[in-house]
Amino acid sequence: MKKIIIIKSLFFAVWATAQVGVNTPNPVNMLDVNGDLNVRREIRTGGTNLLRGSAGSAGTIFHNNSELNVNDWKNIKIADGQGSMSVFSLNTVADQTGASFSTPNGSTSPYSEGTTITSEWTVLPGTVDTFSITNAVNKVAFTFQTTAQKTGNSNASTGFACGIFVDNSLRAVRTDVLIGSEGSYKIFNLNATLTNLTPKNNYNVKVACTKRNLNSGTLGIGRAVNTEYLNNEMSQSVLTTSVLQPY
Repeated sequence: MKKIIIIKSLFFAVWATAQVGVNTPNPVNMLDVNGDLNVRREIRTGGTNLLRGSAGSAGTIFHNNSELNVNDWKNIKIADGQGSMSVFSLNTVADQTGASFSTPNGSTSPYSEGTTITSEWTVLPGTVDTFSITNAVNKVAFTFQTTAQKTGNSNASTGFACGIFVDNSLRAVRTDVLIGSEGSYKIFNLNATLTNLTPKNNYNVKVACTKRNLNSGTLGIGRAVNTEYLNNEMSQSVLTTSVLQPY
């Protein structure tokens, strides 16, 4: 008889308040559990008075959907070719300020990974970004694209380099030469992947460029220096940073 009274009392409380608290006297939701929750069967979402909710299917994850009234289930997407790794974060930034270089010529010496950025390099301001690492096993892929244009040196060649700096340390670099007549330009690409960076919040990444052998005239990186053939919208720079970690 005592058990029946308890059940009736609990039913009355649910009916009267429409909220039940477990280990809390002030529930803030229909069911408010202050403590661990052990579910021995499936969890279902999106049910109604007539239909059972969905328990998802094998390989899906529970998704907190901010655009709908109910949460839902999503498929787990694993990036092809990365084994058990999936995309942890991905961000793209763009820059139309660019950089311009004029004579005298710059250094044509090789570059060493790990060297600190110096005044010889000009940072493309819109390419400054941050990323975070939470797992010791990781891959960080950088994809950079810009446009180089020369003017004022007739048919002579123009040499330059652009590098990716992480926490002001050079981690990837590529040199190139622009050949052509007045106002000539070309697309420049730099792709690099770093492996197993130390877990850390807010690594800083940026792209910087420098002049090499200009032979005279002016070189523009990510900006137009001869607007008869190019403008800043066409020559802008784009940097995409992708972080992959084990799921």
